[in-house]
Amino acid sequence: MTVAELSREQETYERHREQLLGDALGKFVLIHGEEIIATYDTERDAINEGYRRFGNVPFFVKRVAAIDEPANFLSPVFHG
Repeated sequence: MTVAELSREQETYERHREQLLGDALGKFVLIHGEEIIATYDTERDAINEGYRRFGNVPFFVKRVAAIDEPANFLSPVFHG
């Protein structure tokens, strides 16, 4: 996912954040481009639906929370 794509999807989340906090607090939102697809009870469900709908392309999944948590990204490269 490019920085521009991530930024656009983050902006989509921010535009809809208040509504999501009211409707889906604690759930996981799936966003593709500027479209909110749906919310899911688990991160795995949101990711699986993203792959089912869009294939192996970038999409955005975020936990709906009143206070944002830092994102952790895992790398398949082992440094040690």
